[in-house]
Amino acid sequence: MDRASLFKIALVAVVVSLIAWFYASGSYEEIDPQEMRIWIRNAGVWGGVLFVVAYSCVQPLGVNGLLFLLSAPLIWSPTEAFLLNWAGTVGTGVVSFSFARFVARDWVQKRLPKRVHRFDDRLHTRGFVTVFLLRLVFYTTPAVQYALGVSRVKIGPFILGSILGVAPFTFLTTLLGIRINAWLDEHPVSTWPWDRLGPLLVFAAVATAAMGIFIVRKWRARAVD
Repeated sequence: MDRASLFKIALVAVVVSLIAWFYASGSYEEIDPQEMRIWIRNAGVWGGVLFVVAYSCVQPLGVNGLLFLLSAPLIWSPTEAFLLNWAGTVGTGVVSFSFARFVARDWVQKRLPKRVHRFDDRLHTRGFVTVFLLRLVFYTTPAVQYALGVSRVKIGPFILGSILGVAPFTFLTTLLGIRINAWLDEHPVSTWPWDRLGPLLVFAAVATAAMGIFIVRKWRARAVD
C-alpha cells in the first residue's frame, strides 16, 4: 500500500472519529439555536461566512440541510438569507464531491459494474445537464453528492449544474423560512399549548416510525422475491 492510500485511510479515520466524538460526547446537545442566532447576527459579515462554512461542512455528515435553510431567514433579510442559503447549498456539494473524489474515486472506478458505466459515461460527456437534473430532483442528498464525486464528471460542469440545479428549491425553502419567521413573531414558542401538543407529537413520531418500518419490510420482501 502506497503513502497516498495510507493518507486517505488516515483522513477517513480522522473524520469518522470526529463525527463519533461529536455525537458520543453529547456536544450536539449543547448547541443553543437562540444563542447561536444572536451571536451570528452580531458577527456581521463573518457571521454569514461562518454560516456558509458550517452548512457546507456539517450537512454532508448527515445533518438535515433544512436546519440551515429555515434558520437563515430568522437571522438575515430575505435577500441575504437566500444568497447565503444558495452559497451553503452549493458548498455542501463541493465538500462532498471533493472528499469522495479525493478518497475513493480511483478505487470505485476500478470496480464499477458494467451497467453503471453507461451512466458514468453520460456524466463525463453531458455532465452539466445530468448534474443539473440530479440536483433539481435529489437536491443535496448526500449519497448523490458522494456518487458524483466518484464519477467521471468534471468539476466545472458539476459546480455550474449544482449552482443552477439547487436554486429553485433553495428559493422556495427560503420563502418558507420567511413565512415561518413571521408566524413565530406572532405566535412565540413560549405561548404554545404544550400540554396538548405533547401527546400529538409523540403519536406522530410513533406513527411515522411504524410507517417507516412497514415500508422497509415491504421493500425487503419484494427484493427477496
